[in-house]
Amino acid sequence: MTSLYIHIPFCQSKCFYCSFVVSVGQRHRVDDYLDCLSREAQQCREVECASVFVGGGTPSYLEADQLERLFKIVKDNFLVRPDAEYTIEANPESLDAAKLKVLRSRGVNRISLGIQSFHPHCLKYLGRHHDQLQAREIYQMIRDAGFTNVNLDLMFGFPKQTLEEIEQDVAALTALKSDHISLYMLNLEENSRFYAQKIQLPDDDLQAKQYAFVLAGLEHAGYRQYEISNFAKPGKESRHNLNYWQGGEYLGLGVGAHSYRQGKLFWNVSRLNTYMTKMRGEGFAVDGSQQLDAHGRLKQAVLIGLRMNRGVPVESVEQALRCSLNEEERERIEHFIRHGFFIREDGYLKATSKGRLVLDELCSQLS
Repeated sequence: MTSLYIHIPFCQSKCFYCSFVVSVGQRHRVDDYLDCLSREAQQCREVECASVFVGGGTPSYLEADQLERLFKIVKDNFLVRPDAEYTIEANPESLDAAKLKVLRSRGVNRISLGIQSFHPHCLKYLGRHHDQLQAREIYQMIRDAGFTNVNLDLMFGFPKQTLEEIEQDVAALTALKSDHISLYMLNLEENSRFYAQKIQLPDDDLQAKQYAFVLAGLEHAGYRQYEISNFAKPGKESRHNLNYWQGGEYLGLGVGAHSYRQGKLFWNVSRLNTYMTKMRGEGFAVDGSQQLDAHGRLKQAVLIGLRMNRGVPVESVEQALRCSLNEEERERIEHFIRHGFFIREDGYLKATSKGRLVLDELCSQLS
């Protein structure tokens, strides 16, 4: 089964921590972009989808009629299962009753709302354009509209952010009783404003303390961590993301989108102008591809699986693929185990709490 991802690159403005493919203040280009998405979707007709995820960017930046058109493109070109998880990302300042009505009527059953913080100075620091009142009001509107699966995003680890402020954010977020919470520690990502400014993040010890503090608060509120950045009430784990983390196939549409099908990775061009020019002309916008051999699929399974709390059953995957990690990779893993970053437990290789804090760096050394 395949998961479908659709990238909507448009935003009111670019948040200071963001390094994604986004296009700011170009509402006049949305309809032309949807034309291109439609053409790309027609090349993948009849693909059966177990989940759909509309991300960005800010998908809720689209007008209600544009959202209608987007969902019609999906309906006309893909076989979306009746029980599919259908998610859209949204920001509090760009979602309203008319758009929620469209989402409900078109089968969207999960909303991921970017709250990030309830403190005005934190929101301003991050470059966000909503306030805590807007966040609370739109969350209630989402619930009143009948949505029973809602994710809320929370960020922490800002310079000079206190544990008291983090505690207040966690308390405010969990009080809303959402079904799922995505937790992000502030990182310096290339192509972000913060990266260019070279801001000073909290040191490793303080970040570890903050991370443990947030984890305890979420677990106390009944959320179970199942992936390094994701927490859910029982049965509310993101099925779309689980498919990705468990090595399933996914199809990406739009500028900068990535896909993985039949052992092959491929990705679209990452510039909006180039994407639209290619779709209007050649009719496709693939920028590159990589066919993974058995060893490549094994490494991908290990690197992605380490994000999961349960870890990855390395030996079972090796047996299934009839391939083994090489000596250098095995020694690197043993090195991480000796230094307390990984553990082996019940046949699974797992990242420890210490390892989760630097998992991206550890995985880059394994890749």
